[in-house]
Amino acid sequence: MTRVVAQRAGVALGALLVLAGCAPTQELTLEQTPVEEEITAVEAPPPPLVFRAPSNCSTLLPSEQRDELSAAGIELLRGPGSPGNEPVYVDGQSPEEAVGGISCLFGLPADEDESISIVLSVAPVASADRGDIIADLLAQNLNVGQTTDGKGLTYWIWGDETVVSALHNELYEDSWYSALVQPGGRPAYDQAVSLVASMREATTS
Repeated sequence: MTRVVAQRAGVALGALLVLAGCAPTQELTLEQTPVEEEITAVEAPPPPLVFRAPSNCSTLLPSEQRDELSAAGIELLRGPGSPGNEPVYVDGQSPEEAVGGISCLFGLPADEDESISIVLSVAPVASADRGDIIADLLAQNLNVGQTTDGKGLTYWIWGDETVVSALHNELYEDSWYSALVQPGGRPAYDQAVSLVASMREATTS
């Protein structure tokens, strides 16, 4: 009896081994779904504008703006590069000239009856002078604002057509621009703003 049991056990063990050998081998794999990374392009900020202080009134404005003034009969009368040797202000330097800049007087020829004058000025701004420049502008009771690019301050007044000239100043960290237009008023002030923008275009890159 014992021998029969042993034979059956051997047969059963053999059968298990055969079944084990026939069973397919399965590999467990972890499927990974590739993740697509969305790359967002980041635009580099534009390089800062570099101010180049002009030394000549004839290069203070782009050619298009100079042509517009010429078409209206307005000429460069005084200042560096002008045909005249007289200073822009007979009683002394302009505030911009006092800090190393230039001022330029544009107007109608002397034989014209109508009196129109435009004084354009630009100056470099040193850190030691900035506080005094701001104090002087504030002392004139001008309106205070900000430039359209958000990088400078504006000091301005519309003026009127009889007494007060239109005046627009733009003060940046490194430069100062101003346009004084006589007679004043809103149209004259709009022209002053346009002229300052043209001066900045011509003196930065």
